[in-house]
Amino acid sequence: MRRLIFICLLSTLVSVSAACHTFCPLEPREPDTINSRLPKYHLVIKQYPAMTSLIRVPLKNIHEFALSFIHSVTMTPVRDNYEITPDGSICQISEVFESHCAGLPYSDEETGATRWEQKEGKFILHMERNIPKLVVRTDKRYRNRLHIQDQVIDLNQWEDQALFIAVER
Repeated sequence: MRRLIFICLLSTLVSVSAACHTFCPLEPREPDTINSRLPKYHLVIKQYPAMTSLIRVPLKNIHEFALSFIHSVTMTPVRDNYEITPDGSICQISEVFESHCAGLPYSDEETGATRWEQKEGKFILHMERNIPKLVVRTDKRYRNRLHIQDQVIDLNQWEDQALFIAVER
């Protein structure tokens, strides 16, 4: 039972750990600004805390990505959507899920929350939440995936572990 609670808490580490961080204001952007603002940047995935690099994805023309997983208690899909800001920082812009449970948002008073929406049987919490350090604990039972443009990267291709995700030159 303690392991199940621990896994539930780790699978939602991003949501819980971000609760004390600042907001990231999202500004309207011109399309050509989006296409050219991060030409030399990469989204990197590293083992944590060893910081051994596992993969680098070029970010030219890309300014959003998502992480998805199966919630360890409800066994339903969760998707966290992120934006890469012009300065290369990461901002969580929404969380989409089907069922309320430990570790998932339950109030419009969540840090950075801007509004709630229910659409097609899913709950969507829209937000502007700065994520200064994005660490995700993977577990092959929960199908951890990184969605970036048309690519889906299986985060469970590596052994179960903590992964650090960041934007780097």
